[in-house]
Amino acid sequence: MKPELLAPAGTPEKLEVALHFGADAVYLGLKHFSLRSAAGNFTLDELEWALRLAHARGRRVYVAVNIQPFDSDLPGVERVLSDLADLGPDAIIVADPGVLELCRRRAPAIPLHLSTQASVTNAAAARFWIEQGVRRIIVARELSLEQLAALVASAPGEIEAFVHGAVCIAYSGRCLISLYWADRDPRRGACAQGCRWRYRVALEDERRPGLWSPLEQDERGSYFFDALDLCALPVLERLVATGVRALKIEGRTRSPLYVGTAVDVYRRAIDLVAAGDLATLARERPALQAELLRPVNRGVSTHFLTGDQDAPESYNPRGSYADGRARYVGRITERTAEGLLLELRNPLQPGETLELRDRGLCCEPLRLERLEREDGTSLEAGHAGETLLLRGSFRAGPGALVRLAPRDS
Repeated sequence: MKPELLAPAGTPEKLEVALHFGADAVYLGLKHFSLRSAAGNFTLDELEWALRLAHARGRRVYVAVNIQPFDSDLPGVERVLSDLADLGPDAIIVADPGVLELCRRRAPAIPLHLSTQASVTNAAAARFWIEQGVRRIIVARELSLEQLAALVASAPGEIEAFVHGAVCIAYSGRCLISLYWADRDPRRGACAQGCRWRYRVALEDERRPGLWSPLEQDERGSYFFDALDLCALPVLERLVATGVRALKIEGRTRSPLYVGTAVDVYRRAIDLVAAGDLATLARERPALQAELLRPVNRGVSTHFLTGDQDAPESYNPRGSYADGRARYVGRITERTAEGLLLELRNPLQPGETLELRDRGLCCEPLRLERLEREDGTSLEAGHAGETLLLRGSFRAGPGALVRLAPRDS
């Protein structure tokens, strides 16, 4: 069975991008009670719109209610679950047993998915949660391919695994650095990502001579907690062969360019694996990998899937923001007789070379000597929120993303 490709939808725009580039399903959070409070997230009205849009295309929407709540949160959680029962998402993602019990009472018809925050690493734990009414287990990210295959073979329910995105230094994301150092609770969606801060001194444990955290320092600072992103593309055929039901891309707080690129690349790769065309996948893999590295990223590793978490290159001494190679410019909203309309998300100057990125790995360069509005009037510079006319005939169409081309292209 071809695994479901599950994409992050931190905002309505990112949801549209994920669906446009080929995601089978998206996961999102409401304004409260999910673990990504820094994402734009959805109002109930926006969720109703998202469900209509996704279901009209035969896709699915999963809603995360996966915080670790205090008693004071539970009345609000109950109200949200009652609203979800009326709207009917395709699943609710939970991490806390109390929230799971509230789901069974307030939204009994909606399937339940168990968050990776529950740290399921074995079949006995998976069976326990499935007996509590969970349909799908999102397993811990610390499993190897062999462990994942064994769990899939022995667990009675669906298994979902991460295929791409950020990796936390704490086990299944259970970290309290942010709470102690920034008074922001990661268990309630407010992680300050202290693992990715710049530090001025090294950590040294004198009790273990000869063992220390590798540390490199430059003018930007020092980084010794900052994990590279997960990228399963080098072992995708082996990951699919484990029998996982869904492959999940992390990144609700990342840019639409990141979402579209990751979905497009994994859509192509998963389809090749499902078709048994591993020769084409092997031939295209270097280009697909290079495309994944184009948006801002932390560098990549297969991490626990192959044991590379023990290798020095699993951590990025230059920090999270060292590897940005392509800046998101905006999104194509309409095709006209003269060309395409581009809604800007970032500033743009004349003379830049753009790349129009559409689904199916379509990439078209365009040298933009002049900026003009839809009515043909010139602009000295483009600003976020403005709409520009891109004159010409293009394969790319509405829904395509636009990025800056590399300076040396």
